[in-house]
Amino acid sequence: MIKINLIVEARAQRAARAPLIAFGAANLNNYILLGLVVAGLAFVGLRYWSLTSKLSGIKADIATNQREYERLKPIIAEVESFKKRNAELKHKIEVIEELKKNQYGPVRIMDEVSKALPDLLWLTNMNLNGVVLTLHGQALNENAVANFISNLAASPFFAEPSLGIMSQDDKGIFTFDLSCKFTRTAREANPVSPRRS
Repeated sequence: MIKINLIVEARAQRAARAPLIAFGAANLNNYILLGLVVAGLAFVGLRYWSLTSKLSGIKADIATNQREYERLKPIIAEVESFKKRNAELKHKIEVIEELKKNQYGPVRIMDEVSKALPDLLWLTNMNLNGVVLTLHGQALNENAVANFISNLAASPFFAEPSLGIMSQDDKGIFTFDLSCKFTRTAREANPVSPRRS
């Protein structure tokens, strides 16, 4: 006779139908694990949503700034062109002012020297090296050279002249060399006024 144990089969069927996670007090670790997984997924989802929102906002800002840059690009080019022209004009003005300043010196020197020239004296050479003016000339007497030196000293544009060499040739003509400093701005005038003799 064959005996079949039906109780064992019933137990096996009940064990096969038992849920993976049992909701009982004995399975507390399963509840904690499930809660942590759900909380982690929720955190990741919220963080992803937050970063996606920020990224969308940044992309929108970039697009807005790019449109603004494209709108301002011609104005920026115009401003750069204006700055370049302005720098060129400033440079030209500086060159013109420098030329005027340099032009003023020789004109003023010629004017002041011609005013200081007395009778019986003439110049053979005049040289300006920086601010030092060197004069070479001839005179018919010593008084003409002395008058020329005092007239130059009286000019507000020349510092005290110094006589270098003065000699007389066999015809009685005096040859002289003198130098003085030229100032581009008039110094305090000497009380002695230039005079012709």
